[in-house]
Amino acid sequence: MPDRLTDALTAPVRPPNQATWRASLDEAAGMLARLAVRPGGPGRFRVTDHDVRLALGGRRDDGEPAAFAWTARTARRSIGLAAVRLLVGGAARSPAEAVGARLDESVRWVRDGNPCATQLDRWVAGLPAAGRAAVGAEAVTWATRLWCALDWDALGPEPVIGRDRWWDSPHSALLALRGRADVRTTAASLVVLSGPRRQSTRAELALVTLVDALRGRGPAAPARVVGWWPDSGHLVRLEPEPAVLTWGAEAVAAVLTDAPPARRAQPARSAPFGPTPPKAVAARQVPGRPASERPGSERAPGERSAA
Repeated sequence: MPDRLTDALTAPVRPPNQATWRASLDEAAGMLARLAVRPGGPGRFRVTDHDVRLALGGRRDDGEPAAFAWTARTARRSIGLAAVRLLVGGAARSPAEAVGARLDESVRWVRDGNPCATQLDRWVAGLPAAGRAAVGAEAVTWATRLWCALDWDALGPEPVIGRDRWWDSPHSALLALRGRADVRTTAASLVVLSGPRRQSTRAELALVTLVDALRGRGPAAPARVVGWWPDSGHLVRLEPEPAVLTWGAEAVAAVLTDAPPARRAQPARSAPFGPTPPKAVAARQVPGRPASERPGSERAPGERSAA
């Protein structure tokens, strides 16, 4: 598995025809512009791969709440990514040690009143010992799978771990799209998937390509997107073709044209351990912390926040 998955992230990408790519990108941008100023569409919309899955007929994973809540399941990715970053940087010797360090950091930051503490930090710090152990166990499993699945030396210098990217519509402050990726190399982006294999997977991955293309709008070569299910080892490779941009825009349209209030941006709440966390502190660039833990994640220079 390490060779197969690593090859998918490092193999050269065949560049698309630039004229066709640009035409498809302009068409997708035009579709999003019309959606951003649609009449009768109040409310803030942050469209994610999760929204795409639900809009295209997917179902929630077992135990997944209707609105976002911090649980051992929803926290495992953020904590697991932080752990993998420590492992890749040589600051920890095992996933268990790395996860433990990340949890201890949350408690320390909240205790000391560090202004960089996130909503996740506050939730973790408010858990009883048993709850924190359950969170740690989920995160260790998640981090171990990703850590052992890749040949990290083959990925090149400084792969980007846990950097979600946002694109804010220039036509409306109410619309933002998120491109989620767990590992990024110069050739590809890896998205760790969960739940059953589903028909919406390619549309979910297309959103990553669309966000990167909208943010770039330059000569940089587009990257491949690889979806990976750790449980089965199954891979889905989405090459950067013009049609992918259309899929991504159509997926966003599917979310926005039939979006009940439950799919709009919701404040995070905590469950099943601990009280509801206080209002999140404004995002800061924190060395050593994956951007997926910070509100807003990575935005292009000059972009305004959708928060």
